[in-house]
Amino acid sequence: MEVSTPLSPESLTAVEILESISAIHRNQALEMLRNFAHELRSEQKWEELYSKHPGPMKKMAKQALKEHREGKSQEL
Repeated sequence: MEVSTPLSPESLTAVEILESISAIHRNQALEMLRNFAHELRSEQKWEELYSKHPGPMKKMAKQALKEHREGKSQEL
């Protein structure tokens, strides 16, 4: 038998909110939450990587600024 971890108050609030809306909207909300959590985890990984190894990112930033000053960049 699997032992479950008790939910935090924040998680319980999220469950209450999800349970209060229709199944269609619940699925949409869950998809949005999944995407948001994925983006947060991605940002955390970048921040960790940068804090451990800032050199390559600083080098790329300097190169990008140099190219911009030389007129080699374009607006997105």
